Amino acid sequence: MRVVIVGAGPAGSSLAIRLALRGSKVTLIERDRFPREKLCGEFISPECFRHFEDLGVTGDLFAKGGKYITGTRFFSASGKSVSVPTAWFGHGDAALSLSRAEMDMALLDRARDLGVEVLEGYRVNGVEMADGRIESITFNASNGTKGSVGGELFVDAAGRSAILTKLSDRVSKNVPEPARGARLIAFKNHLYGALSDAETCEIYFFDGGYGGLSPIQGDLYNYCCIVTIDKARDFVGKTNNCLDMAVGGNQRAKQTLSDVVTAGEWLAVPVTGFGRRRPAAIPNLVAVGDAAAFIDPFTGSGMLMALESSKLLAETIDVNDVDQGRLSKEYDRRHELKFHRRFILTSILRRAAFSPRLASAAILGANVSSGFTEFLARTTRFGSRDTSSAR
Repeated sequence: MRVVIVGAGPAGSSLAIRLALRGSKVTLIERDRFPREKLCGEFISPECFRHFEDLGVTGDLFAKGGKYITGTRFFSASGKSVSVPTAWFGHGDAALSLSRAEMDMALLDRARDLGVEVLEGYRVNGVEMADGRIESITFNASNGTKGSVGGELFVDAAGRSAILTKLSDRVSKNVPEPARGARLIAFKNHLYGALSDAETCEIYFFDGGYGGLSPIQGDLYNYCCIVTIDKARDFVGKTNNCLDMAVGGNQRAKQTLSDVVTAGEWLAVPVTGFGRRRPAAIPNLVAVGDAAAFIDPFTGSGMLMALESSKLLAETIDVNDVDQGRLSKEYDRRHELKFHRRFILTSILRRAAFSPRLASAAILGANVSSGFTEFLARTTRFGSRDTSSAR
């Protein structure tokens, strides 16, 4: 089957690799040119390692000098904390913290080595449809070059923008449920001079949002935060606005972030919502990664979901590659079965994440029962039934 994937992040590139290993003809279209930075917590949980083994990139990734993370510590505004050992996730004692530029480059190189047609620097701008299905997509480059590519199955792996899904809706005049306006903004930068444990990811809760700090390559730290629109407006015009929010609103962040120096420009994106979106929009268009579902960053499982959803789609294609309509419905069913419970739990935890009072109460409660805390940590990753044998 000829498959066209839009977006070469972890979900898109890993899917391209899996399909190429199965003998599919794959075209992978990416808007940017790699390597490039991406707004991300850059936390690779140990459950991802088994996927990297399947994809054949483990050696390349571990050779890039990322840091091992043995635990995550959550800090309330007053500085009270609870620790979640990485071993609780059940697949090793340490996670890996590595920049997205390095990780994405390794995956894309692997896809290219396997014969995937990779088109970098091309922006998808249209779809051609017939009988409710996509026949081809059109794209152009900044230098004016234009092109198109046809296929039997199209995959939206373009992250939260879900550009391919939106374009198909426009052409087919499908009217999806209106998306709410962005109520949150996410920020990211790499920092020097943070004063935290070299093997710990730290999460800081403060009024109006939360931030995460983790060591990556060399002396660099990654800081990523998500805040409400209203709170972000209070800091408009300040270079390090989200750092100011954390330092001013969380005692631990004041200790670790007060003297940091930024390594580059701040990245920022609006966040319109969480949860499952539309993994199967039309018969021959499906979505993976954040284009299909977006989970709260404080869970540290976004990267895992990207890899899991691409594996899930590849397995569904194995069984249903003759009929794209049946494939689309089956993938949607499996996706909901696998991820639904995770989103129920994280939607509850989200209330605490944006309320300092609730976050403090949750951290105090977690310290009372380590068994319950471990249960919550596992449920953000394995909250649903296994679908590997579902038919």
